[in-house]
Amino acid sequence: MVVQNEHLIERLQNGDESTFEVIYKMYASRLYYLVYEYIPQKDIAENIVQETLMVLWNKKKELAGNTNLGAYLFTVAKNNCLYKLRNRRFQEKIFISSDTSRLEIKMNTGALETLNTSQLIMEEIEQIIERTMDQLSPQCRAVFNLSRFEEKKNKEIAEELNISVKAVEGHITKALKVFRVALKDYLPFVAFIFVS
Repeated sequence: MVVQNEHLIERLQNGDESTFEVIYKMYASRLYYLVYEYIPQKDIAENIVQETLMVLWNKKKELAGNTNLGAYLFTVAKNNCLYKLRNRRFQEKIFISSDTSRLEIKMNTGALETLNTSQLIMEEIEQIIERTMDQLSPQCRAVFNLSRFEEKKNKEIAEELNISVKAVEGHITKALKVFRVALKDYLPFVAFIFVS
């Protein structure tokens, strides 16, 4: 769910490591799926996510109080990807370690260059997620929130809500159908929602 950016940024600027951990937990998987969409190699995608989050930590004092964390982090991740994809030595490394072709790298670079990571887009996505969550039944909303935004396992959710794992799976399936329609224009920003 959407958390008040201002409070997080203020605490982050003061060097609060627990706030950084909260932000890390909120965004690491989201960033991973974005990066993986354009550089489909697990270790490289994970490294880019780490680098992206370290940029946030290292530049925390420079953040404006009204910075949209999603827009900021997705922009940094996008730029990190572009830097890697344009780097000759990095391209050679990709060729050696995968089946990625030069054409695929060129296409991914072009797609990334046009990817809009503006604050406006992030706010729009957050509003759509909130509106879509409001359309779900209370139980379905609780299950989906625990699954996708708190990243809990189905068994943990079942125990916490005192329902069966089968019921958890059913609620997630129902919610995913609604979200697929609502967020179809915003992939890969929301890919984390659709991955178990």
